Amino acid sequence: MRWRPSRLHFGADYNPEQWPPEQWPEDARQMVDLGVSMVTVGVFSWAALEPREGVFQFEWLDDVLDILDTHGIRVDLATATASPPAWMTAQYPGVALVTQAGIALSHGGRQHHSPSSSVYRRKSVELASRISERYASHPALELWHVNNEIGCHNPYCFGEESERNFRSWLEDRYGSIEALNDAWATAFWAQRYESFEQIAPPRQTAIGTAPNPGQLQDYRHFSSQQLLSQFVAERDAIRLHDAVHPITTNFMSMRHITALNYWEWAPEVDLISADHYANAAHPRPEVDLAFHADLTRGFSRGEPWLLMEHSPAAVNWQPRNIPKTSSELELHALSHIARGSQGAMFFQFRQSRGGSERFHSALVPHVGADSRVTRAIRSLSKKIAKMSSLASVHPPAARVAMVFDYPSQWALEQENLPSKDLDYLATIHDWYEALYDMGVRVDFIPKPSTQSELAGYEVVFAPLLHVLSDVGADALDDYVSGGGILVTSCFSGVVDDTLLVREGGYGGKLVRETCGVFVEEFVPLREGERCPLSSGGIAKFWTEIARPLDAEIYATYEGSQVPSGSLAVSKHQRGSGTAWYVGSFLERLALMELFSEVTAGLDLPESGGEGLELVRRGDHLFGLNHGHESRRFGGALIGPGASGYTVQGNDVESLP
Repeated sequence: MRWRPSRLHFGADYNPEQWPPEQWPEDARQMVDLGVSMVTVGVFSWAALEPREGVFQFEWLDDVLDILDTHGIRVDLATATASPPAWMTAQYPGVALVTQAGIALSHGGRQHHSPSSSVYRRKSVELASRISERYASHPALELWHVNNEIGCHNPYCFGEESERNFRSWLEDRYGSIEALNDAWATAFWAQRYESFEQIAPPRQTAIGTAPNPGQLQDYRHFSSQQLLSQFVAERDAIRLHDAVHPITTNFMSMRHITALNYWEWAPEVDLISADHYANAAHPRPEVDLAFHADLTRGFSRGEPWLLMEHSPAAVNWQPRNIPKTSSELELHALSHIARGSQGAMFFQFRQSRGGSERFHSALVPHVGADSRVTRAIRSLSKKIAKMSSLASVHPPAARVAMVFDYPSQWALEQENLPSKDLDYLATIHDWYEALYDMGVRVDFIPKPSTQSELAGYEVVFAPLLHVLSDVGADALDDYVSGGGILVTSCFSGVVDDTLLVREGGYGGKLVRETCGVFVEEFVPLREGERCPLSSGGIAKFWTEIARPLDAEIYATYEGSQVPSGSLAVSKHQRGSGTAWYVGSFLERLALMELFSEVTAGLDLPESGGEGLELVRRGDHLFGLNHGHESRRFGGALIGPGASGYTVQGNDVESLP
């Protein structure tokens, strides 16, 4: 069930239980004044809705929703299951989250429950059912909000119920213990199992050793799917009472959060929504913003999506919580809207007086509505209100795609790899940033299983695609043979889905056949070491002993770390397409020069670059200047920190 809003929404999380009832009408009045059209209600309300087991108090929430409806405020209503109440953890100690070291964690934070807890599952589904039954026909209801930031704080549990569920999951996956032993290579270190009952989660092992790699990888898959089953259980409880309103949950697709495979989650969600909190220490936050929005748009597969949370000023959990400037506040919101968000939502409406997030910014801060932040919010809401026509149109598909693969990320987080510099997220962000600075728009896609999934893309970038099945390798090979351009990198295609290494030349079919390269040996560089290339570029972190099979050498290593002339970068004509192999991690200038060579002659549409974003959505062309100097595009001069949009087709004259 897809969301088809008639406008772009603007609003925030609203937590009325933190405030006396006499405050609620004034809050609603201030929402109207600030241009708020929708608020998320009930995210952390379980203890207020069910103060004692089986005793429900909905009357206060009735009043809140009625007040909001009277003021024309739509509601994204949560199931209130994000934080179990104290009575649950006191009466049912098995609900507690258990660490890898076997320590049960205490009540007092949030998401302190095990994703495998049958008690939590039963109680959360009951609450979701009661809430949906009561409010399914309420006139203020716009969306259902299941749980909140699922798995942000409890992605893995190692307790007894998790152990039982993991065994069942493994039996479903492998069918027999013999198949599991083969997949996990348990002949090594005498780890062979005679039955599934002998298997435990990958708990902390002997000092100086690591768990079985296949076991760890499967536990990541299991944990993501365990949390997904929690979402599905609450979603289905809602659907018993409401077949009309869309159901969402806010993904945490920010750079540092990779516990959940959102490509598997996306088909289960009516509306993709996501949170993004800018890192104040990031040297180029605009690139991180664009990356997050493009990745979220990828999950939505062309359907509407929503920026559910971001901060109006400072967050509260970074080492130094630097507030956004007023122009940054606007640019961060519009960067997401330009890339397809159906509005801009914030955390939260009124700044909390107490609790862990009391210093997290809000639309109405501690000083009150007469503040810098509130004035900036009022200005932004007016600008967004003028863009209502964008609700029915979405950014066009890009002609360049980048594979984002959670299993490869999980595998490269493990120990005992050739180098700790094999950093999946850093590499994919580095490649994305190079394309961003070149003005190349990117769609994120999952690892393909068929050639048809890549149709329409002229170039596909797949850096560090370490985990690749035979089916995936065939899909990429068919894409290249059929005329596509593929760019992949070192340490790609090295292992299958269970992390077993392919023999006969590293990279298997992807590297040997599609790229025409034979990789014999990995030669990581020492910390701080660099290796010059024959092309004039510089390689960092990594080199290889490699040679062409039938590829054309683009660059070789010229340092002393590997035999001089060993292949570093190559180009291979296969069928009617081309496969590029990048055998190292290139410094920025060399990477951009290579990507310019890859995309030469494709006539890709201009989209800014180097801090200036030009993003088209329908008949609006957004000009977003994240730099410190004015930038000119066409006849428009866009000042530092300025943003603008035009409804004059390709005419950019009206950009400020």
